[in-house]
Amino acid sequence: MKQQLLAAGIAISSCLVSLEARAASFTGLNVFGDSLVDTGNLFNVTSTLGDPLGLPGLPPSPPYAERSSNGPIWIDNLAQVLGLSPSLSTDLILNPPIFPPTQGINFAFGGALSSDAHIVDDDLPPFLANLFPGFQNQIDTFTTLSTVLFPDPTDLYVVWVGGNDYNDAFFDLASLAGLSLVELPNVVTDNILDGLIQLSNLGAKEFLVVNLPSLGEAPFADTLDADFPQDIPQILNRLSFAHNQLLSAKLNIFSQRRPDANIITLDINTLFDNILADPGSFGLTNVTESCLINFQPGFQFEGICDNPDEYLWWDDTHPTTAAYEIISDFALATLSHGVTSTALNSQAAYTTLSSDFALATLNNHGVTSTSVPEPRLSTAILAMLTLLPGVRLRKLIAWRPKFRGGG
Repeated sequence: MKQQLLAAGIAISSCLVSLEARAASFTGLNVFGDSLVDTGNLFNVTSTLGDPLGLPGLPPSPPYAERSSNGPIWIDNLAQVLGLSPSLSTDLILNPPIFPPTQGINFAFGGALSSDAHIVDDDLPPFLANLFPGFQNQIDTFTTLSTVLFPDPTDLYVVWVGGNDYNDAFFDLASLAGLSLVELPNVVTDNILDGLIQLSNLGAKEFLVVNLPSLGEAPFADTLDADFPQDIPQILNRLSFAHNQLLSAKLNIFSQRRPDANIITLDINTLFDNILADPGSFGLTNVTESCLINFQPGFQFEGICDNPDEYLWWDDTHPTTAAYEIISDFALATLSHGVTSTALNSQAAYTTLSSDFALATLNNHGVTSTSVPEPRLSTAILAMLTLLPGVRLRKLIAWRPKFRGGG
């Protein structure tokens, strides 16, 4: 037992030393994406718009924490460990600082799609819809600011987006822009790659790109499943698989063509698979239901669970702050090892990362080390062909909430 504790202590110390060295190299944190990395931009805008009308900001806080969870999300934790305090992009407009931000900016916006679209675009007049940026709008804003706030090559650039593109396809045919579901993952991953290319062209060199969990495992998939004749969880899981395969392949190509760029992939998909397979190893007891009781689109719910720290899901698409701690620990372990997209395809690299992560969290029983297969475009395409061959998605439900609380 003493030997195990000693081994764990050595592993943790080694990880912390590596992380401290890595953290010291990052001078800023710039974040792009949706609610999974938005630390307050959606809340800022909706609060400003709603205050004169006596309406609360979204997500409603409390019980939310001005972000899509019941407390800090993983990007908050990451910033704290890195010793950085990125500014919210909306604060630069609503509460202009005396001095320009020096530790990065969080541009992420809850509800953003990977394009220049947002899930509320069809529900708002254009002059208001412009206040809700998609991923491409966020990149464009950064590009504009780069003329006065020069991008620092030692900043870390975090990108996590794509889930809304797939979930929103079942609510709004217009979001597909004439595409079939089979074509969607290629377009979404192209959008992400386009954003990375733009950032790289501006001088960004350090990237942390997050893939998608299996979207069909979230409670939201069960809500959709009740309204559609197809097996929605299975369709969403296949979309997630195709997305991740294509993203990995394209990141590898990008890394080869931009050897000066350091692309690190955060493999959330495998982490969530491990959590779902053995929740107890991560201190969780419920990985299928939302902590917000009987949660419905539009932030409607009937109460809050008694033990949110034991739940994976806070609402139907977003993790609890306890689950986000698991994600941030995994992100920090990934950064400390510097695991690139290419390296994650190695059994040894992933096994080392999983082992050290388990020791660092003192959960070294039940987290399996599995290899991430070499990405193949043909594999992803074949998977997609089993979805709805040649059939475009039909809007099969009559209702569409004004704001369903999407990511």
